[in-house]
Amino acid sequence: MQTVRELLKFASARLGASDTPRLDAEVLLAAALGTDRSRLYAHPEMAAPQGPSADFLRLLDSRRNGFPVAYLTGEKEFRSITFRVNRHTLIPRPETEVVVEAALERIPALNRARILDLGTGSGAIAVAIASERPDCTVTAADLSVGALAVARENALANHVANISFEQSDWFGNLHNRRFDAIICNPPYVRYPDTGLPPEEIRYEPRLALDGGHNGTACIRTVISNGPGHINPGGFIIIEHAHDQGGFVREQFRVFHYRNITTGHDHAGHERYTCAFRA
Repeated sequence: MQTVRELLKFASARLGASDTPRLDAEVLLAAALGTDRSRLYAHPEMAAPQGPSADFLRLLDSRRNGFPVAYLTGEKEFRSITFRVNRHTLIPRPETEVVVEAALERIPALNRARILDLGTGSGAIAVAIASERPDCTVTAADLSVGALAVARENALANHVANISFEQSDWFGNLHNRRFDAIICNPPYVRYPDTGLPPEEIRYEPRLALDGGHNGTACIRTVISNGPGHINPGGFIIIEHAHDQGGFVREQFRVFHYRNITTGHDHAGHERYTCAFRA
């Protein structure tokens, strides 16, 4: 039997094409052993049983073929919350955490706001906001039944009760309902020229990525229909690509929103734009 140290050394070399070979190896080995990374650090000479070692090698081969670590382990951390993910959902990304931060800055604690997470996917935005604003009522909407099932599981696993789920094609099934805040991470990738390495997105659901013409069709749909679903004084925050901020601001102006501001992610790129109902 090989030790943890030996397996990690072997795996890191095998994953040399990854941006984070050692981290990927540690996460996958911890998953195969049913433990956490801290135990690997504490016991590098621990022998790995044959069965889990074989599982680890299978995970390793999948990762070498570009399969995302989050899909292999079935989970991803987002704002210190562990979320279940599968191929029905987009993998939550660190860039989206700044969107949640921007929303929370505009929703005071103890506020009883009605909040909509439009296109919820795994429920990362909805669950994060609902857990930090327990007096608010959060609605998580998505067209995908599979994604909604994952989002429900994540709310239950994280003991978040102030959240409900709706199957809806954007605002289609929400009818005349209005909210104090709408947060949306819509599909905004351009197909076929995504500008992203194929391995980053080829396993994720195209429904959650493909933004239509120029990557902006879904953004325009959300902005144009937003005023009919925002209460007076309410706001909408839309995540977008680093080069789409100008388009988003212009669309907000076209549809008569006010107080339009754009925020940046931790890399300094334009990442979201917020606007208030006129």
